[in-house]
Amino acid sequence: MNISKDIKIRVIGVGKVGMSIVQAFAQSGFKVYGADIDKDIIDKGLKKVVQNLEKLVSKGKMNAEEKNAILSRIELSTDFDHLQDAAVVIEAVFEDMDVKKETFKKIDNLVNSKEALLLTNTSSLSISEIASVTKRPEQVAGMHFFNPVPVMKLVEVVRGTLTSDETVGQVKELARLMGKTPILSADSPGFIVNRMLNALTCEAARIVEQGVGSVADVDIGARLGLGHPVGPFELFDFLNGIPLLNHVTDYMAEELGERFRLPVWVKNLVRAGMAGRDSGRGFYDYSQKGK
Repeated sequence: MNISKDIKIRVIGVGKVGMSIVQAFAQSGFKVYGADIDKDIIDKGLKKVVQNLEKLVSKGKMNAEEKNAILSRIELSTDFDHLQDAAVVIEAVFEDMDVKKETFKKIDNLVNSKEALLLTNTSSLSISEIASVTKRPEQVAGMHFFNPVPVMKLVEVVRGTLTSDETVGQVKELARLMGKTPILSADSPGFIVNRMLNALTCEAARIVEQGVGSVADVDIGARLGLGHPVGPFELFDFLNGIPLLNHVTDYMAEELGERFRLPVWVKNLVRAGMAGRDSGRGFYDYSQKGK
């Protein structure tokens, strides 16, 4: 299959990350179809894309015609029949193995083309296991984007046990056509980037638990001492990602060892409904005006 900007791209699951992927493809010149079972999620996601593009217009980074052209390349629906003629399907549903396997069964049954790429945006889960529920594991791979997808240049291409060399090459080329830089990872929990990030975050949480430093001091240390743009606690608050962090690190601990197990105090944040910035509280308190 020839990878070009004319191929039919389908994104399944258009929540925060999925819609960001849709926007990135459209900004890169691809026509893209996004599907989700929830119409409210679709409407909310499209509103966010419009806001993002209008912000770029206000900053002089694109004009109104370019914004309208990008939006014209996006089609969204609760109808999954459009998968039938897909050349590339990218799954971006919740980070849960059972959910992803069920989704890939449906994708495999719906997509007609024998050459189509079935890709997952998972940040940590086994590509080999996801591919095992399909009749074409050679064409299943990870294509892991980083948030915010239209801005972040990196894409992790993840090879499952049965992923073919041709599929790996095609996914890399797709990433390059989007203006991204692909790196290749073997199928190991957390892959390359999140394995490093989650190891750092788990150790940061232990530093706080042991009274070595506060949440704020750890973040300042990461920024000013390690040169990170944000500290680990700030990052997961920004992503509203504390529940996902707990979920993923538990999985990584089972596969790679207890060094990836978060302390109880972090798990208790999730139990208390403290998911991050949008919930009003996470590692930091955002309930006060101006925070």
